[in-house]
Formats: sequence, C-alpha cells, structure tokens
Amino acid sequence: MELSVSQPVLETPYGNVLEGFLSEAEYARQRGVSVRTCQRDRALRQSPPYVVMGRQVYYRIEAVREWLVGREKLAGREPTFLARKRRAGR
Repeated sequence: MELSVSQPVLETPYGNVLEGFLSEAEYARQRGVSVRTCQRDRALRQSPPYVVMGRQVYYRIEAVREWLVGREKLAGREPTFLARKRRAGR
C-alpha cells in the first residue's frame, strides 16, 4: 500500500519540506472518516502525533504507522470490563 501525500509542495534547496507527511485531509481520507472526526480525535487525545504549521495539520507517516501498531489488539482477548466482572465474582 503506497501512501500518497497531497499538500502544497514546499520546495527548498534541501528538497520537499513535507516529504513523509500526510495532510489532515489525506489522513482522514485514508482512514475513511471526515476531517471533523480527526479534529475531534485530536481534542480527545486519541490521535497519532501531529504537527501544526499555521492552520494546517500534518501527520508524519511513520508516526501514524507506529500509533496504529500500538493500538493493535490481540484476537481472543476478552474486553476488560468482562475480565473485571469475573475477578469480582459477579
């Protein structure tokens, strides 16, 4: 799966400054959610790390991947509220 980066290209003598970053709109598109959902996730501190430049929000592709791996769940594990009920003997 190739990640595309759709934002204005800021060329410098050192190359594209935003190479390796996703715009907020592109991140939302790849997740299949609205930009507003991404904004809400940030407000709730449930989003990957991000960078704000002016009014624009960008996500570093590798940081998004690391965040996703950190949220990975193992199949077969019961939800924590069920585990607590069992320990309490209910």
